[in-house]
Amino acid sequence: MKRRICALVASFSVAVHAQTVPMDPVGFTEFGAQAMRTEVGPDVPVKVKGPLTLGIDELQLNLDRAYAFCQRNVAECRSALTGYSKNIAAFLKERNAPIDGKAVLLAVRSSAYIQNAQATLGRDAPALATRPLAQGLVTIAMFDTPSAARPLNAKDAARLSLSNDELLALATKNLQASLEPLSTKAKPVASGQVGTLQGSYYEASRLALTAEWASLAAAQNGTLLVAAPSPDVILYVSESSPTAVDALRALAKTVAAKSQTPLSLAVFKWTAEGWVIP
Repeated sequence: MKRRICALVASFSVAVHAQTVPMDPVGFTEFGAQAMRTEVGPDVPVKVKGPLTLGIDELQLNLDRAYAFCQRNVAECRSALTGYSKNIAAFLKERNAPIDGKAVLLAVRSSAYIQNAQATLGRDAPALATRPLAQGLVTIAMFDTPSAARPLNAKDAARLSLSNDELLALATKNLQASLEPLSTKAKPVASGQVGTLQGSYYEASRLALTAEWASLAAAQNGTLLVAAPSPDVILYVSESSPTAVDALRALAKTVAAKSQTPLSLAVFKWTAEGWVIP
């Protein structure tokens, strides 16, 4: 299942050229701008608005997460910038394309991601179609295509003749249909063990399907704690002692550090009413 994060904010996938990427903010920004121009073409003006900030039309593109990734992963920096630039180019091409309701999927993202995405779209842009999920996490409707994915907003909902709530309901339904059932994928773990769900780029979005976790929690004597360090990984345990919480958080930190698109370091406990901080 092809999955790429929204071109607007922060996906750093994978192939610019042999030149060494400057690691000072100004030089990095100029290098990123050139990488962007290569992908979007000569007819799309890419402006440097400031250190780690580019502008294309009304869009503001923040390179801070790309810069942070490159500082940690120098060998992969050029390919990351190329991947990011390709996703931006795909987004610009597809943002006005008709929306296929079957390609609307629900994603779980951090509150910071949502704030950054909304800011990138501009002060007067329609509100993104979101709903709070847990502390620091938000669900958002995404339009997922073979080349990129982008967040949907109130204007997009209107184009589909849907309210925001109806758009999120459609996204939830499509997400559920796209994933292997949790009951067949997540097996109970014993004390001292950590379970891992990994695969689809929407794996962590399973957290939005709260009711589906009830059987796993019951199989673990009613205790289920999870972490979602990246969009494609969920970690879970069957105990809520401080030691277990610290171990789960430490493992989440390790996974997030290796991810090009880290999600959250928080640990959550399942309840029938939703996810809470233990």
